[in-house]
Order: sequence, then structure tokens, then C-alpha cells
Amino acid sequence: MKAVYYPGCTLYEKEKEFDRGAKKIASALGLDFMELPDWTCCGAAYPLATDNIIAMISAARILSNARKYGDHLTTLCSFCYNVLKRVNNTILLDKEKRMKINTFLDLSDTNEGVYNGEMKVVHYIELLKEFGFDKISKMIKKPLGLKIAPYYGCQLLRPEKELHIDIADNPSIFENLIKSIGGTVINSPYKTECCGSYHILKQPDVAYRCSYNILNDAILKNADAIAVTCPLCYFNLEREQSKILIHYTNLKNMPVFYFTELICLALDIKSDYSRHSVNITNLIDKHVGVKT
Repeated sequence: MKAVYYPGCTLYEKEKEFDRGAKKIASALGLDFMELPDWTCCGAAYPLATDNIIAMISAARILSNARKYGDHLTTLCSFCYNVLKRVNNTILLDKEKRMKINTFLDLSDTNEGVYNGEMKVVHYIELLKEFGFDKISKMIKKPLGLKIAPYYGCQLLRPEKELHIDIADNPSIFENLIKSIGGTVINSPYKTECCGSYHILKQPDVAYRCSYNILNDAILKNADAIAVTCPLCYFNLEREQSKILIHYTNLKNMPVFYFTELICLALDIKSDYSRHSVNITNLIDKHVGVKT
């Protein structure tokens, strides 16, 4: 398996440390892993209108380009994963749309030829599962010793029939990853609910309410931290947490990690945590590396 890595816009610009962490983890695990050259934005959202072919062209071009370098295309961002996998499924399963998309791409005269959906699109967590959570467990140097509430969000699991990453209403892939690196899982009924997503831009009160439910449930269940798989979820829950606390005065600070940060901690890979708005230094010093 050769994994071609698609960073996506947010992790390449706003959250570069998550991007660096993914590459360091892949190197530590010995994965055959390379960043896709000349990548562009995937489009950020799968089109709601089924006949909006133009909105799929960016993702289709990325997929077609990726097949030159490997057989798996992986990304850290749940939004990018959702778009790339659904566009790939559309190309694979819908003959008419496949023809139209390839007409726009104009690949017929190239060495690669038309793109038929032959890439396997996986989220980075799926890539790690394929590598083996049991293998990762044997490689950790500093077990987490943290009580972690995994938060999937709304883009990683749905639509279930198209993404196939896990059972949408009762997933376990994220929990199994956390256990493999020494964490204790804190289950939450909000783990697959939306954090407010893009409402943060024009209706922040809506996003704050959604994020409050997620944060408060983790606090009530005595979680040490929340772990996320999406940079927008991270922004809403972590970067905007100080504003949420103004709206909901009963709320306390809750550390939020991107899942790659936790893996880096467990593998003792150096990372920069200075951009966290909620201080996590004491939490890391107290719990990480402590056998439970």
C-alpha cells in the first residue's frame, strides 16, 4: 500500500502543526507516505444539487492526479475526506456523471486516460487502522493516561452508505485508536452531533450552542480532554471556546486535541502545542507517560 497524502487548505495554512504531525507519525510507523504534488482545494463541500457536476471537478482532478503516485488517497480533514470520497463514489458508480466529469477533465489524450474512480479514499484514521492499531500500541513510548472523549462530528460518518468508515450511530474506530495509545475512552451521546460547522461565520450563536453541548457533556463526565478529527470542529470547540464561555457562564475550560497530537504524544514525537487557546501543559505533564 502506497498512501498519497492530501493536506487540504486549512491544515496547510491555519493548522500546519497537524499536517507536520501526520507526516512525522507516518515516518515513525514506516508507512509508504507522500504528499500529493500540485494539489488544489477539493471544493470544501459536496454539492447538494445532484446535477452540479462543476462542483465536483476540483475533487475529480485531485483524484485523477493522485493515481499517478499510489493506490490510497488519505487526508486528515473530515470535510476533505467527505468530498473526495463521495466524488470518487459518484465517478465509480454513475456512468453518466463519470462521462461528464471526464469530459471536463479532458484526460482522454493523456497517458493516464479517463478516471474511473480507481483510487481508494481513506481518512487518516482508516489508514492507521489498516496499518494496525495493535501494532501502534506496541510502538508507543508514553501511554496517554488521559480520559478522552472522542468527537467524530458530522462529516466523517455520514452519509454512512457512501463513506463506510464505520457505523454512523455507533462508531468505534476512534475509540479503538484512543485505546491503542493508552487513553481511556469517555463515551458521549454528542460524539456524532454537529458542532455548528460553518454557522460560526454568520450565526455564531447557533455554533456556540452546539459546541456547548459537546464541551459540557465531556466536563460532566470528567473527561480530561476531547479529541477531534476535523479542523473546523477544532476551531469551533477549541479556538472559539473563550467566546462560548462568555455565553455559557457555567462552562469550564475543556482541552481539545486534534487526534494526531495525541498520537504524537504517545509516540514521543516532538510537537508545538503553543497555539492551543486552552492551556494543556499541566495536563500533559501530569498524565502522559504515566502507566495506568
